[in-house]
Amino acid sequence: MTLLNLYTNQITISRLSVISGDKTKYSTITAENVCIQRMNEEKTINIGGAIGKTFRMYAEDNADIEVGDKLVDENGDEYKVKAVTKPAELGNFQHLEIIITLVK
Repeated sequence: MTLLNLYTNQITISRLSVISGDKTKYSTITAENVCIQRMNEEKTINIGGAIGKTFRMYAEDNADIEVGDKLVDENGDEYKVKAVTKPAELGNFQHLEIIITLVK
């Protein structure tokens, strides 16, 4: 079994980039298969997140995801990346653990 078997969500990753001068916009970087899980209330409170809107996401350790990126899942839900831990280990599996917040 690999971690890919656990990745049940597909997201597109967008990053804020400069268009010209001080104008910026989000540009799509890539798409990834990930696993998104709601964080329990205790952990959410400990990190200062909003209950019901803070999630933990798991991705391959080489995924191009940074703090501040905008993520959109296959249902159209939009998230903002708050923290990225690289690399994390689950047994022998290297992966990223990412804290995200539901925006809309």
